[in-house]
Amino acid sequence: MTEPHTEAVPFDPFADDEDDLTGIVAELQPEDYRAQVGIRAREQALSTFRSQSKESHSDRTVANGMVTLPFIPLIPLEDALKEPGEPAPQLSAGDVVAGQYEIAGVIGHGGMGYIYLANDRNVSGRMVVLKGIRAQAEAQQIGAAEAEREFLASISHPEIVKAYNFVDDPRVGGLIVMEYVPGPSLSSQQQNQENGVFSLDVAIGYILEILPALEYLHSRGVLYNDLKPDNIILTEDQVMLIDLGAVSGIGAFGYIYGTKGFQAPEVATEGPSVASDIFTIGRTLASMVVHMPKEDGVMQDLPTPDDEPLFAHNMSLYRLLRRATDPDPKERFQDVRTLETQLYGVLREFLAVHRDEQFPAQHSLYSPQRSTFGTKHLVYRTDQLIDGIERSVKITSEEINAALPVPLLDRSDPGASLISGSSYSEPSEALETMRQAMNQEEFATSKEIPLAVVRSLLDLGFIREARSWLEKLDSTMDTDWRHIWYSGITHLLLDDYAGAQHAFNEVYNVLPGEPAPKLARAAVSELLLQDRGKNNTKLLDSSVALAAANLEGEAIAEVGGTWRHLASKPEILRFKAIYLYALVWKTNPTTVSSAFGLARQLMAEQQVDMAVATLDSVSPASTHYRMAELTAILHLISGELTESRIRRAARRIEAIPNNEARFLQIKVAVLNAGLNWLREHQLDAAAAASDLLGYPFTQRGLQVGLYESLRTLARSAPNAHHRYALADMANKVRPMTWF
Repeated sequence: MTEPHTEAVPFDPFADDEDDLTGIVAELQPEDYRAQVGIRAREQALSTFRSQSKESHSDRTVANGMVTLPFIPLIPLEDALKEPGEPAPQLSAGDVVAGQYEIAGVIGHGGMGYIYLANDRNVSGRMVVLKGIRAQAEAQQIGAAEAEREFLASISHPEIVKAYNFVDDPRVGGLIVMEYVPGPSLSSQQQNQENGVFSLDVAIGYILEILPALEYLHSRGVLYNDLKPDNIILTEDQVMLIDLGAVSGIGAFGYIYGTKGFQAPEVATEGPSVASDIFTIGRTLASMVVHMPKEDGVMQDLPTPDDEPLFAHNMSLYRLLRRATDPDPKERFQDVRTLETQLYGVLREFLAVHRDEQFPAQHSLYSPQRSTFGTKHLVYRTDQLIDGIERSVKITSEEINAALPVPLLDRSDPGASLISGSSYSEPSEALETMRQAMNQEEFATSKEIPLAVVRSLLDLGFIREARSWLEKLDSTMDTDWRHIWYSGITHLLLDDYAGAQHAFNEVYNVLPGEPAPKLARAAVSELLLQDRGKNNTKLLDSSVALAAANLEGEAIAEVGGTWRHLASKPEILRFKAIYLYALVWKTNPTTVSSAFGLARQLMAEQQVDMAVATLDSVSPASTHYRMAELTAILHLISGELTESRIRRAARRIEAIPNNEARFLQIKVAVLNAGLNWLREHQLDAAAAASDLLGYPFTQRGLQVGLYESLRTLARSAPNAHHRYALADMANKVRPMTWF
């Protein structure tokens, strides 16, 4: 049976005319009429294609809708050609290479000579790029050169220019024939930007667009080696990698091409690796967003936040770049996917802080926050009016640990399926399952199984045993971020706050786009202050506290470059607690623990109005919205009292339904604050004549209000003893009467 194949189908635009006008017209025209109609139809189609390709197109959104990249028009052929410099190029316009490629001119110059634009005579109208490939001087490297050509020819990715052919020419040696992309380079586009740099969101958008191409190369065992803005082309609605002349296999030796300032320092001694390509990504991003220091035209080390305002305003970006370009390749991101995930996090943070745009966390290595900490203490403290039991307003290590996000399971780990299957087991059963699995050969390389043992021990309350187990894993997993995270958790639960601070800071360095280590660091800073009895002490100038809460980069300079070291001084701990709580809340408005934490720190700094405003930003859709309302009321009547704040608190409690469980006790707190304020200032009545919660804002009026409210509360007391205590309290506050 013959397989179907491609064949032509005759089409006649006049074949179905009912009046058979075709025949009439054909008789009146030359015999080639039908052929002329076909030619005109093709010309019209080409004309339409060419005109539409020149029309203005709209911009496009990338990075899951977070970034808008501009539409970039194609560069006309005459504008692409450049005047050659010295020395003169070996090929000139009109020269023909390999009997096929007619040179149109020079479009650039690279490390391997001039780059030519040529017309491919075998493919009508197609322009191609001719560029030199790596010279192989040694006879034993011939095999490597052939292998290089083979994988270049096999590369096929929409964001990588295609390698069409490899030719040799006696004038220039070996050439690679590549697809021509008629667009500006990222470097030339950057020169047109304000101040000569891209905005951070656009720069990250471009990098995120090109990362899949690099990940594709790495998956094929190929390294790009020479990523830089000059080798990224912007064309209409696409970003493309050009210049494949420097690619090599992973672990290749010999001549490894790259660009000084972008190439990783270890390439000359250890050879190229995925980590060396990661280095070029970090350097490329850095060069796009800041003016990097240069010496003899070569980029030098990253500036610090002390010298570069962008880094001072975006500490997570700085940490990401610092890790991507670490001199030690083992300290860098180990693959493109991990770097990509953290770039998304840094981008979300930038847009939230500087554009007031929040986006869901679609890329993260952590679960959402499991519960909350520090959200109920202040309101629950008023329950003492109901039952007489005094309650603490301190946060604890246990509640912080219960609320913090947990690392997500690595699905590529050999033990992932086993752990998923035991996720609903009791911790003791899960522990036994993990113990048996570690003795099986198929799970010998699993990292998730030993970590699952740690999680089970923590769930069972065996903190010291978990600490001991982590120490046994130090030799194999001490640099794994999950090992560091759980080390921080064990330090936290053992009340070793300094150790926890160090571990969570290390995780922040490794995963700068994740909110979890920032939230953990803020909480530990608060615990350190609480442990030293400074949790309610004002420690900062008001301007610094407000700058930290508003995430102003200049605030870092005000407290002495705190990015350099871990905090130990109380004032720096307070600053970092405010800054990190604010950063997490601004970026992740569902993480309400950070809102309450920020409000507590601001209250300690006597920034009452800003603390209240923070709690007001909790969404009405949140289950913690009512608790935020009640806490804001209590904050208004804490600290230094004013008539304005007392009345604001009263208006807020009046807006809450009186069937709220704690309505009456919050009302008592507001009335009591009003009475205390009048007595403190030796006033009989407030300046304004309006009532406070239905009672005259006078000492006598508020005494009556307190008396009646306490009597009502007494009816709800859980036992007779406290009921009598509330009645006595009401009688003591009741104003003196003659009858």
